[in-house]
Amino acid sequence: MISLLKVAVPRLDKTRALADGVVAFAESGSTHADARDMIGRREIALSSDLGLPVTVITADYLSNALVRFGRQWITAPGKSLTATFVTVIPTSVADDEMANGWLEMIAGLSTMDALGKALDACGARPYEEDCGFRIKWPNDLYCHDLKLGGTVTEVLPLPDDVTHKAVVCSVGINLMMPADRLPTPQATSLQMNVGPLPPVDELRDAIISGIVTSLRRRLGAFVQDPAVQAESLREEMGRVCWMMGRTIDAQLIDGSAVHGEVIALNDDASISVRTDNGDVRSLLASEVGLLQ
Repeated sequence: MISLLKVAVPRLDKTRALADGVVAFAESGSTHADARDMIGRREIALSSDLGLPVTVITADYLSNALVRFGRQWITAPGKSLTATFVTVIPTSVADDEMANGWLEMIAGLSTMDALGKALDACGARPYEEDCGFRIKWPNDLYCHDLKLGGTVTEVLPLPDDVTHKAVVCSVGINLMMPADRLPTPQATSLQMNVGPLPPVDELRDAIISGIVTSLRRRLGAFVQDPAVQAESLREEMGRVCWMMGRTIDAQLIDGSAVHGEVIALNDDASISVRTDNGDVRSLLASEVGLLQ
């Protein structure tokens, strides 16, 4: 059982050298909830000499890790990566409905950047061909058509600052989870797909520090020119989006449902779905409660 496994504070030497603040726990309820509390208490970095400020909150084990719409993410001590990244961007970008849908995509792409860099650094190789990572719009990370991890992105107000808002990106990845410990048959883990892998502390530090670097770079460019970067992100996402050309069933938060083929990723980060009667329906990530 989880309660019998040893938990330990993650060692994050590389991350501490790159992030503007790092908080690491052996165990937490939710690092995303911790981030919300830290924002309210003004305990996050608001500026940085390196570009956008990035504060990292991470834990070896989460007892109440929630993802989109209250669904639970299962973690295991020494087997998972769970981290939350907090940065600050202008309110004008955070509130722009044509731009803010890309924040979730930036979190996913930054995670893919970091995974690729970490695996290259340790010399890990895929056990099978076509082992590339994909993003299941809007926030799941897939490998071989199975869920490897996911992201949750939220925009929150800053105390006493109407010109900027906090962007909170939480990332969860199954690292060393064996098949019999995964929550569903639709899940997978990194060790089931690539190897050899370094010890979990070294691997987590490499991935988390990589996310810090990529998130700072990608978001920094995005806030400078959201329109140009949105077009670039749309093209990039088109190449790695697992949903393109697939038939989906989307349960919307208003209680309705959409069934059809995903035919496009749009300028505002929504997807276009061609339904069985030939109509085309655009769906924003904020509208979708469950996507299958």
